[in-house]
Amino acid sequence: MTAEPAAIVAALGMFAGTFAVGALSAVLPFASIEVFLVGLVLVRGVDPASGALIVVCAAAGQLAGKLPIYGAARGVAALQHERLARLRARLGRFANAPHLVLAASAVFGLPPFSIMATAAGALAIRIRAFCAIVLAGRALRFALVIAVTAAYR
Repeated sequence: MTAEPAAIVAALGMFAGTFAVGALSAVLPFASIEVFLVGLVLVRGVDPASGALIVVCAAAGQLAGKLPIYGAARGVAALQHERLARLRARLGRFANAPHLVLAASAVFGLPPFSIMATAAGALAIRIRAFCAIVLAGRALRFALVIAVTAAYR
């Protein structure tokens, strides 16, 4: 683990530090929660209980970082109501498609998650659905990162 993540963990603790890095990495493209998690597991190791809490903290941090982006896109979408109404009408044929694409993006990163968080706001995906999909998808992604890293530790 580099000095920066180690300093974050030393200053905030493992769980709050993971939340903070998760939120930061949600808005700054050069910050990576995945790299942080790999470093955390390699240097400190994690037991199943703390690993589960780390996953929740990382996913909650990502959600906290993406919510303002979602909200801003939703606000801009209100200003572009006519254009988006036509797009929503076209997408209406695929009722669950935006939710499924958001879920795939949250887990696999394709399409890029930052773009999908913005699109979710513009397409007016309900906030509860957005939060549930993002939290579950990111938690699955981070659980896989931790499990794979721990297996090779």
